[in-house]
Amino acid sequence: MVDSSSPSASPPPAPRLLGPFELRRLLGKSERSMVWQVADSRNRQDLLLVLPRHRPVDPGAWLAAARQATRLEHPGLPTPADTGFADGLPYLAYARSLGQTLTEWLVSHKAPTGVEASRWLERLLQALGIVHDAGFTHGDLQPFTVVLGDEGRAFVLGLGLLGAQWEESAEARRRRQGEALEDVLCVGLLANRLVGGRAPLECTDTRETLLRMPPHGPEIVRLGFESTHPVDDALRAILNRSTATQPTHRYLQAWAFARALEGWRERAQNPEGGSVARLLDRLTRYGGLPVTRPEALKSIQAGGLEGRHVGELTGLVMQDLALSLEVLRRVNLARRREGGSGYSAILNVGKALALIGLKELSAAAQALRPWPGLLAPERVVSLRLAVARAHKAAEIAERLAPRGYDPDMLRLTALGQNLGRLLASYHMPDESEQIDRLQVAPEPTEAVPSPRGLSERQAAFAVLGCELDDLGVAALRAWGLGDEFAQLIRRPDPEQPVPHGSGDLDGLRLICAMANELVTLLAQRDLKRRRIGLELITRRYARTVGLSLEVVHMAVYPESAQASIQHTLA
Repeated sequence: MVDSSSPSASPPPAPRLLGPFELRRLLGKSERSMVWQVADSRNRQDLLLVLPRHRPVDPGAWLAAARQATRLEHPGLPTPADTGFADGLPYLAYARSLGQTLTEWLVSHKAPTGVEASRWLERLLQALGIVHDAGFTHGDLQPFTVVLGDEGRAFVLGLGLLGAQWEESAEARRRRQGEALEDVLCVGLLANRLVGGRAPLECTDTRETLLRMPPHGPEIVRLGFESTHPVDDALRAILNRSTATQPTHRYLQAWAFARALEGWRERAQNPEGGSVARLLDRLTRYGGLPVTRPEALKSIQAGGLEGRHVGELTGLVMQDLALSLEVLRRVNLARRREGGSGYSAILNVGKALALIGLKELSAAAQALRPWPGLLAPERVVSLRLAVARAHKAAEIAERLAPRGYDPDMLRLTALGQNLGRLLASYHMPDESEQIDRLQVAPEPTEAVPSPRGLSERQAAFAVLGCELDDLGVAALRAWGLGDEFAQLIRRPDPEQPVPHGSGDLDGLRLICAMANELVTLLAQRDLKRRRIGLELITRRYARTVGLSLEVVHMAVYPESAQASIQHTLA
C-alpha cells in the first residue's frame, strides 16, 4: 500500500479555475464561443458556462446588451443563473440540470425519430422567432449551445453572449436581418445532423459549414437518401429547403420554418392534423370557396328556372366550382343524416339537382360568399388565375377523353384535382405565395449556372408539411363526398412514372391529371420548351392513356386544329 504522505506520492492536480468556477469539462467550442461544465466554488452547484472566445471591446456595453437579451421570455430561452465577468472574461451561466447538450446527446444516442426531432427543432425555432422579433440575434448556434431536456424540451444557450448594444438604424437593421437568416440556416444544419445522423460536410461547426455554402462558398448541403434510417419525403423536403443551395429558397423567418415542421409533425401523428386541421377549421368558420363565376349565380338567383332542362341546369351550375361542390355537399350530408354512412356518395351534379330541387339550389347559391370572399384585393389575381387554369384543364380533359366518359364527371374531376390548390390560395394565401415562389427557378450564378425551382410537391411539403392534394381530400371528406371522389382528385407524382390504370375511374383520374399537367406546361413562355414538354407528357402517359401526340396537340390547341380543317375544306 502506498503511503500518501510519502514524498514519492503525486499530489492531485490543481483544479483549473476561472474566477469562482472550477472548469470540469469542455463541452464544445467554435471560433466565437465555448461551453464548459463547471462547478461554482461558492455553492458547489454544477453549471453550464457559456463564454465568448474574445473579450468585448466595451465590457459595460456587453453587460447592458446581455441583460437586455436575457429578459426575453420563452420556454426555450432559459434565464441564466448568473451573468457577469470572471477574470475579465464575460460569461452566462445556466443550470446543468436543464439537460444534455446536443453534442452530448448525439454521442450517446442513435438518430431520433422524425417526430421527436421536429418537436425539439420547433421549440428552438419558436424561441428564435421571439429573439428576432425583439431585434436580437444569437450569432453562434452550435450543437453545444443547444440543450435537450425531457418531454421534447429544447433550450438555446448563449443569447446575448455575442450581441452588441441594440441599435436602431438602417445599417443595424440590415445587419441583424442578415444575422437572423444565418441563425435560421444554422438550425437547418443542426436539423440535418440530428435527422441524417452525420454532420453536414463532415464539419461539426455550424458557422464554418455556413461559410462554405452559397453565397459564401460552393458547397451544397442536402439530406440525402443514404441516412442511417428512412426519412419521410415531406420532412426531407422541409430540411432541404432550410439549407437550399439558393439562399432565396431558404426559410426567411424562424416562424415559417417552425410552422412547416409543426404542420408535418401534427399530420404525421394524425392524418387530419397540421395544415389540414387549420384548413378544416377555416372551412367550418368561413365555408369553402367563394363564387368564382358570378354570372352563373345571377341566372340562378333571378329565378324562372322551372322550365329548364336538367342538362341545361347542370351546365349552368357546373360553371362555378364552389356552387357545384356546395350542391354535392348538401345532398351527401343529407343522405348521411338520413341513412348513415352506408350510402355511396353522389358525385353527379345532375342527379344531385334532381334530388334537392330548385328551392334548395337557390339556398345553396345564397350560402356562398360573393367573389372574392375573404381575400384581400392584392391576393385576388392569384386565385383568379388558379380558377382559370382549373377550368382550362377541365376543357382539355373533355377533349382528351375517349367516347363513353361522362363529360360532367370529367369536368368535376379535372376541377377537383385543383381543389387543394384553390383552397390554399383562398384560405392560406401567404403559404400559397411561398409555394409559388419556390417553384420559380432563381437567377443563375457562377456557382449554380442552371438553377431549378422546386416541384410543386416539394414546395408544398416545405411550406405546409403536406401535399396540396391532402387539403382537397380532407375538404371532400368533411363535406361527405366519400373516398371515391377523394381518390379521383389525387394526381400522380410528376417526378415518378405514371402507374397503370385499374379501371374506368382510374382512367378518368389519369386523363384529368394529364390535362392539368398540360395546363401547367402552357404557362411556359418558351415555345421550344413547351413543344418538348408536350412530347414528354404524351410519352409519359402513353402506356396508361394511350393518346397520340396529334390527339394531344389538338386537345391543347383546338384553334389550330379548326384552322387546319377549314384550310382543308377550302
